[in-house]
Amino acid sequence: MLSFTKKSDDEPTGEPRWHVNFRNPEGLPDTKVVRTTFFVNTAAIALTLALLLWAGYREYHIRSLDDQIAAAEQQIQANGKQNKEALRLSQLFSTEEKKLAEAEAFLKARILPSEFIGLIGQTLPKEVSVSSVEARLTDPKSELFIIRGLVAGSRDQASGSASSYVDTLRGNRDLAAIFDPITLERLNPDGATGLLSFEISMRVKPEGKK
Repeated sequence: MLSFTKKSDDEPTGEPRWHVNFRNPEGLPDTKVVRTTFFVNTAAIALTLALLLWAGYREYHIRSLDDQIAAAEQQIQANGKQNKEALRLSQLFSTEEKKLAEAEAFLKARILPSEFIGLIGQTLPKEVSVSSVEARLTDPKSELFIIRGLVAGSRDQASGSASSYVDTLRGNRDLAAIFDPITLERLNPDGATGLLSFEISMRVKPEGKK
């Protein structure tokens, strides 16, 4: 008869079973539900889209600024033309206004230049010659006549003749009624002729002054 003997728990069970691990973890497929590469690709795409949007917005902003600058330059050019035309018209108006003021002052003058020259011719001595007469009539409150000319003779004689001529002008009844003061402003040697050149100013009296 075969006897069945119970192995003792203390009896060794023999060597453990084993086999060589041939697995390559790096070469195994990714068995995750959501793969890591999905997140990487999604982040890369999102970043690329953000950069494209930023670049597009920047380009749009630059284009908008260029359009605004161009519009401003056109407006400046248009305003510049209008401003030049306004300045030209203003200058023209000012010139014409000055002419009108001179004409009005000429008509309102207490003595006309033609009348003044006639009176000067009546009082002019033979040793004195008048080269120019200037009438400043633009300011009714300060009308002024200026006589310029030459005096013949030696320096002493010419100086005395010039002073005597000023006294003659002051003593003339018609001139004294209109002018005060009558002043010898300048008496200098004239290099071209060797004579003495003079300048006499005759200011018109204000209205109401006798």
